[in-house]
Amino acid sequence: MKRNRQDDTGDGPAQLRGGLRNAAYWLDYGFAAFCVAGAIGLRLALDPLLGPHFYFSTLFFAVLLAAWYGGLGPALAAVALGALASIYFLLPPRGSFALAGQEEHAGLVLYLLTGLGIAALGGAMRQAQRQADAARRESEARYNTLFQYAPDGILIADMQSNYRDANASACRMFGYAHDEFVSRNARDIVVPAEIPHIGQALDTIKAKAAYQREWKFRRKDDSVFDADVIATMMPDGNLLAVIRDITERKQAEHAALQLANIVTYSDDAIIGKDLHSIVTSWNRGAERIFGYPAAEMIGASIARLIPANRQPEEEVIMARIRQGESVEHFETLRMTKAGKIIDVSVTVSPIKDAAGQIIGASKIARDITTQKQTEEGLRTSRQEFKDLFDQAPIGIHEVDGQGRLVRINQTELKMLGYTAEELLGRFVWEISAEPAVSKSAVLAKLKGVMPQAVFERSLQRKDGLAFPVAIEDRIIKDKTGAITGIFSVMQDITERKQAEVEIRGLNASLERRVAERTAQLEAANKELEAFSYSVSHDLRAPLRAVDGFAQAVIEDYAPLLPEEGRHFLRTIREGAQKMGVLIDDLLAFSRLSRQPLNKYAVDTRHLVQEAWEQLEPQRQGRRCEFTLGTLAPCRGDPALLKQVWLNLLSNALKYSRARPVAVIEAGSREEPDAVSYFVRDNGTGFDMAYAHKLFGVFQRLHRADEYEGTGVGLAIVQRIVRRHGGRVWAEAAPDQGATFYFTLQGGAADE
Repeated sequence: MKRNRQDDTGDGPAQLRGGLRNAAYWLDYGFAAFCVAGAIGLRLALDPLLGPHFYFSTLFFAVLLAAWYGGLGPALAAVALGALASIYFLLPPRGSFALAGQEEHAGLVLYLLTGLGIAALGGAMRQAQRQADAARRESEARYNTLFQYAPDGILIADMQSNYRDANASACRMFGYAHDEFVSRNARDIVVPAEIPHIGQALDTIKAKAAYQREWKFRRKDDSVFDADVIATMMPDGNLLAVIRDITERKQAEHAALQLANIVTYSDDAIIGKDLHSIVTSWNRGAERIFGYPAAEMIGASIARLIPANRQPEEEVIMARIRQGESVEHFETLRMTKAGKIIDVSVTVSPIKDAAGQIIGASKIARDITTQKQTEEGLRTSRQEFKDLFDQAPIGIHEVDGQGRLVRINQTELKMLGYTAEELLGRFVWEISAEPAVSKSAVLAKLKGVMPQAVFERSLQRKDGLAFPVAIEDRIIKDKTGAITGIFSVMQDITERKQAEVEIRGLNASLERRVAERTAQLEAANKELEAFSYSVSHDLRAPLRAVDGFAQAVIEDYAPLLPEEGRHFLRTIREGAQKMGVLIDDLLAFSRLSRQPLNKYAVDTRHLVQEAWEQLEPQRQGRRCEFTLGTLAPCRGDPALLKQVWLNLLSNALKYSRARPVAVIEAGSREEPDAVSYFVRDNGTGFDMAYAHKLFGVFQRLHRADEYEGTGVGLAIVQRIVRRHGGRVWAEAAPDQGATFYFTLQGGAADE
């Protein structure tokens, strides 16, 4: 390629480029002259060998070198310089430009022709080489430009996946500097799950097959992104990989998929139609709402969904769509496949193609039938609430944040004698008989410093009369928790106040009567105490005398008396002794009502063991099996409770003595609000038809000659248990034993 010999006239870099071109120009011709000089010198050096022959042999090489290095111009100069130099230095006569003979002339002409041919050939070869170099440099420049400025990442790696080069896009994509990148392996920039695929990819590329795959890469900051990779093997044996970040494409695909799912699975009907109202798309929501499957509606007119009296709506809507307008939340009626008319809310928007031309409409229809029914129900409820509010049998009002009445019902208006117009907007304390007190309380509640409460206050009617009311306030707050008012309900308590006056009078009268009855009861108790003293002293002394004298007669005069007389005396003694026991039981029973309860924590198990041991005399000569089950602790009077266990265990022993082995069990079980204790035996039992007589004084279910006793023991048990707040009962069957139960309120407080 010819160099541009035109001098640059510009300053700075332009002048520098011009100077460099001039230097190259003279260098080419200087090299031609150097080659000619070298060829002349070489020929002179070979003169002893060649003699007067081949004068121009070395000059041909000089011309060829000048042509190869400098092109045609320097080659022609070399031919000319060679001719002149050979005439002067080589051809005889040497040292002059004259030629000796025809042979020299012929040799010179031959040299010139051959030299010109060599110059032309060498120049052409040089030109071709320069063009090839220029093309190569241009190709390299284009490659470098493409490599460095390509929007996709480009990586060059060896067959072991060690990176040799990376363009700027790849460095930005992965967050590495160029020097950092070229020192890494493919394993360093992929997620761990992708590492096994590296070997597979290399095998595919080595097989000269095209390779393309999506990979998950890891940046320098450990963030992960998706990329599409195209790789191939270059002629030099290295690998070239083009990496395109497809994160945005993935996100777009995901968004498109989500949008498609939303359209497909939306509860609303989403319908596409062209400008002639022909359905082009029909989602599941449309199938559910209108009852038509997509196969029936796509390609059909939307008009089949529109009742006859609503058909003009479609033309109006489509006219607006053609103008590029949207129709939003248009409430109308549509018809399902089953012929049912439903309420719908319709939003219709134009659909445009890539050129911006309107080609159809997108319609979203929501079934609002339930909503309409709800709204109607809400309107009805509001009216019912208003009627209930006005007709409620109690007064109701509401005040705002300043204490002004904003709502008041008819009942309260009747109480006060005002109309709503007269009271609404006035301060609530203006209807109070004590305005200052009411104002202070209302403002304190509105500030949140006084809690809502139920209280009594006097209100003043329009005619000036005051009357008492019971009021219950409720603070009203907004969503932020700020107090916005007070809701109050009230009841006229005039009659209640009058009744309270009457009740106070009745209470005073009742207190007097109670005092009188208390005095009478105290007198009766004193008489009972006197009776007990009389029984204890006045009756027991004669009985002891009768028993003692009868015993003395038997001891002193028994031999003198007939057997019948001795029998009468023994009968007198038994009667006196039995009467003494009966008097003792009656005294114990009467004392139970006056004896105070001293409650403590009681170890029931220990208490029952003591009672059983105390009954040892009654068990003499008998076989008894006594089982002590679970016995929960309780609170009570230990002495009285021990008497309960003594009486029940004694009864069990007495009524089981006819058995070869008396089997008796004591235990307890947990009840919802108390502890139930029991004593079970295998004795004679009784008929449950007479169970109501068990716990009465002197009540017996067996004859005295069968089982001794006074009939007071179980009455004592019942009296003690009732004083502890419990109850007592029995379960039995004739000849199958009996079980007596009683309950105690475990852990009850001291009385």
